[in-house]
Amino acid sequence: MDIPKGFYEMVCGDIDRLANAEKLESEKLLELHREIDGRYQACVNKWYDGLWCSTNDGNHIAYGHLIKYSSRQILANLKMMKAKLETYKYQMNAVQLPKPEVSNSQVVNVTNSVNVNVTFEQVRKEVEEMTSLTNKDTEEILEKISEIEEVVKSKDSKKSKWEKVKPVLAWMADKSCDVGIALLPLLLKIGQQ
Repeated sequence: MDIPKGFYEMVCGDIDRLANAEKLESEKLLELHREIDGRYQACVNKWYDGLWCSTNDGNHIAYGHLIKYSSRQILANLKMMKAKLETYKYQMNAVQLPKPEVSNSQVVNVTNSVNVNVTFEQVRKEVEEMTSLTNKDTEEILEKISEIEEVVKSKDSKKSKWEKVKPVLAWMADKSCDVGIALLPLLLKIGQQ
């Protein structure tokens, strides 16, 4: 699996940021922790293994508990995340999507579908419940959802609407997979108009 160049550069930049985490104040450590967690949790296999305050099911960090610990535990998590990203940039621990088996006698039809029947309110609620986001991140995402909603409801042509949401698409490219997955159906509503 090839990593897009821009994403690879982002991974390398985040590794550098994590290497300098010891210089940060405790509040900034937690902010960096949440950002890195939100960005890579869906990309790196067994992301939560070995991290302080990961839940028993291994699906997320219990930030309410992590905040109670000292900066030392948060820093330990950041060092572990750095190690995981150093391996990830070589795709050694990347989440692998299943590949369909195909024989010479089989024909495989692949259909990708995205549920565009979600409402703006459903996506807002989903974003508000994302534990990996800071309050500031949540507010920013909710503003983008409102921007998308305004464009979708406008009477402009599809072409004009797509032009208006291009900055939102560029902004989404720098967010976590979870944010992209949540907002994509809203953007696809433009095609239904």
